[in-house]
Amino acid sequence: MKPPLFYGSIDPLKAEAWVLGIDKLFEVFLYTEGQKVQLALFTLEEEARRWWMLVREENRGITWARFLEIFYEKYFPQRVRDRKVSEFEQLKQWNRLVAEYEAQFTELARFTPHMVDTDYKKARKFEGGLRDSILDRVNVLKLPKYVDMLDKALMLEKNIADRSEKFK
Repeated sequence: MKPPLFYGSIDPLKAEAWVLGIDKLFEVFLYTEGQKVQLALFTLEEEARRWWMLVREENRGITWARFLEIFYEKYFPQRVRDRKVSEFEQLKQWNRLVAEYEAQFTELARFTPHMVDTDYKKARKFEGGLRDSILDRVNVLKLPKYVDMLDKALMLEKNIADRSEKFK
């Protein structure tokens, strides 16, 4: 398996994608803390490598958790993470398809793990963002599982679309 490379970027989501890719390797291969940092450092290229060269002296022998702290300070600042939390808190389906709403829900949920740390909380949060025509029909079911909530919302969306097509 080839680890993802990180070149440095002003786009914090690219930094997050790199971390997720590296973490994926750590799920498969059992590395020590030091080996995790060494692998991550090996994958830094260009601007990211130059950044590390500037900060490496004061960070010798750091843990993976500490590396992530200083990496995120540089490439995924707290203000950006706070903005993602706010986006998730205010997320609504509006005029999007349920599948589009679900994709954004999933993307933003990782920034607010405390809001979706149980299947029930995740289902309620997703339900609360649905547009009224779907919400009115699905909330009476009080489905405790996220996957069931998503399934019913998709089904209702199709039923509503079929009915409106039928009456045209």
